[in-house]
Amino acid sequence: MKNKKLAKHLKCFVLDHLWVILLFLAAPVSIMIVYLTLISGNPGGTWWYYVFLSLFILLCFLLYRLYSTWDFYEILCNENKTLEDFLISEPKGREEQHYRKLVEEQHRLYLNRLARMEDKQKQSKIMIYRWVHQLKMPLSVIRLVSENKKGDSDFRKIAQSAAQIQYDLDQVLNMYKLDAIKNDFHSEKVNLHSMCKDCINELKSSFITKGIFPKLEIADDLVVYSDSKWLRFVLYQLLTNAIKYSDEGKKITVRADRSEECTSLSIQDEGCGIDPRDFNRIFDLFFTGQNGRLRGESSGLGLYMVKQSLDYLGHTIMVQSELGKGSTFTIYFHAKSEI
Repeated sequence: MKNKKLAKHLKCFVLDHLWVILLFLAAPVSIMIVYLTLISGNPGGTWWYYVFLSLFILLCFLLYRLYSTWDFYEILCNENKTLEDFLISEPKGREEQHYRKLVEEQHRLYLNRLARMEDKQKQSKIMIYRWVHQLKMPLSVIRLVSENKKGDSDFRKIAQSAAQIQYDLDQVLNMYKLDAIKNDFHSEKVNLHSMCKDCINELKSSFITKGIFPKLEIADDLVVYSDSKWLRFVLYQLLTNAIKYSDEGKKITVRADRSEECTSLSIQDEGCGIDPRDFNRIFDLFFTGQNGRLRGESSGLGLYMVKQSLDYLGHTIMVQSELGKGSTFTIYFHAKSEI
């Protein structure tokens, strides 16, 4: 690989200086050969001496050019380029010095523009946070009033709508928090039974409202390495989706299995399943799919955030689904060293 890169480097250099070589051979060398041969008539050893001296001077010139532009051609031959890769740390010739000044100026302008964009994004994020938290206060009052009068069918509908709004607002906040997962990550031992049980209890009212029965099949001592906060978020999203797309009287099973290679955690529902045409796009941002459009309950954020979170945590998620019979989302936990 290194030899191939060097050959490409030298090839670019020779092609760029081919005109110098041809001009040198066509002018000084050729003219002097013609002069010594035709005019002098008896060049003797002078002809060979002049050719050797000329080629030596040409070789010295090319070697100097190769040395003074080495880093420049190194950049041109580099296939994986970032903006920082275009910077030359120690320029050797005047061309590289001028090139470095030009790139540094462009890099400075880029960093300034990037800083302004980050500031605008930060301000936008702060505004969204404030807006969401301002909505949560009157929303909490609505839910409290509705729960106190849950015997009234109209208030039950209001409570359900308020819960949906609360869920959507939390998704907006989690979407922004996803950008900061690198600064909010801690690998630790997580008891899957306790975590899944807690998530099911948090969604108890949703299970009761829709008449869906949760079933937990996980050993009490089953432990994996992950981040408890983000893994809880993933499980909450998957369980919420399972409830959302299941009908009354159905069952949602949460089970885990351990093998020599990894531990798997599955959330299996008996809902409407996933349309085969949508299967390859379910983790795309804002993709709602056929089921989301029919039921009008999908924002296209949940599964996207699930996939992004698990990718960073180092876990794998696989999906099995049959239209009209349900879906199974399985998370695979690998060894601690792979997180």
